[in-house]
Amino acid sequence: MNEKNFDVAIFGNGLTAKVMCLVALHCGVNFINIRKKEKKENKPDDIRSLALSSASKNMLKILGVNPISQPVEKMIVFEGGVSNDKIKGSVIFDSKELHEQIAYICEYSVINKSLEDNLSLDSKNSIAEVPISIIDDGNYSKIVFKNKNIIKSKLNIFTEKLDKDLQKITSAEYDLSDYGQTAITTTLEHSKGNKGYAYQFFLKNGPLALLPLKKIKSKNLTSLVWTEKTSNASEILDAKGGLEESLNQMCGLYLGKIKVSVDPVSFPLKKAICKSQLIDRNILIGDAARSMHPLAGQAWNQALRDLAYLADAIVESRKLGLDIISCPSLLTFNRKRKIESNAFVEGISFINTVFRSDSSVAKGFRRNIMKLVNNKNILKKLIANEASGGVLERPSLLMNEAAGSKII
Repeated sequence: MNEKNFDVAIFGNGLTAKVMCLVALHCGVNFINIRKKEKKENKPDDIRSLALSSASKNMLKILGVNPISQPVEKMIVFEGGVSNDKIKGSVIFDSKELHEQIAYICEYSVINKSLEDNLSLDSKNSIAEVPISIIDDGNYSKIVFKNKNIIKSKLNIFTEKLDKDLQKITSAEYDLSDYGQTAITTTLEHSKGNKGYAYQFFLKNGPLALLPLKKIKSKNLTSLVWTEKTSNASEILDAKGGLEESLNQMCGLYLGKIKVSVDPVSFPLKKAICKSQLIDRNILIGDAARSMHPLAGQAWNQALRDLAYLADAIVESRKLGLDIISCPSLLTFNRKRKIESNAFVEGISFINTVFRSDSSVAKGFRRNIMKLVNNKNILKKLIANEASGGVLERPSLLMNEAAGSKII
């Protein structure tokens, strides 16, 4: 039996886990990354694209990560179909008017490579094993594996969706619901330049988003995220040439001649909100804490917000000489993030519901709201600020400062 001690155990192998490893290095804590064993087969690059807020991009820069991305100059939101005669209302977010970049669009694979280039993991701080139990043992947590090896940790950070075994081990509980929708995502090549414009169309069965990507070898590229009723999604994907034909009819006005450049992928959309992010010495962040509708493209920004708050708590515990779970910032994190993230997830779900409704009340409400927002720059600024890191006080890394900078 082998036993090792660490300040922090970071579970997962996705983007959030890798950023958390960089945060641990930034904060000067002893950590280990615990991940599932990966099959040795070649995996296609994840074709999703992510929208990074200005605050999230600055946070990554502080951690030494600066992936190539496409700035969004304008975000144009439409109610109704994508042809001019079907559009019923619109809101335009302009970076110049807001005096802040709306977002930066970056491919998942590009961010992942940038993270891996800046992160060196070896057998001393990384293992590919699945725990069979986690025992709270007073001053630390004991993580036990099948081979009887034990890792002792002050804090266990879970960054990815928990399977049933991990839910049981951590006592994590969730409020769950099904959106009844499926997201289709792919990369489009097109004849017109995207000008750094992002488009969001609220269609009857769900939103369709066009997110501008950096031009590669003179190719104009855009990322598509199309949300449809689950019953319709397979039909769209199965029709030979059907997706490309539909996109040319719907989006040709904005992108010109469209070609689907990679095989599309789809995933069902479900809402999940954990009942508590802090359970004994286990903390849930990112996809381990919540699953939300992609219409605002804010899931990873929310995960990075978790990390930024957590970084302040880690630094505070070291400065004050406190056990991390007794640290005031961590206890505040559990309360504050539950309120913030739950409100955000439910707010996005509400928008999705309102824009899918055919009732006269919903139609009147959404058109009046869009008209109000479009005519009031202060409302646009508030929305942009919330997406960028929060309207109220932000943690240090989201303020473009080193973790714990505000702690005396």
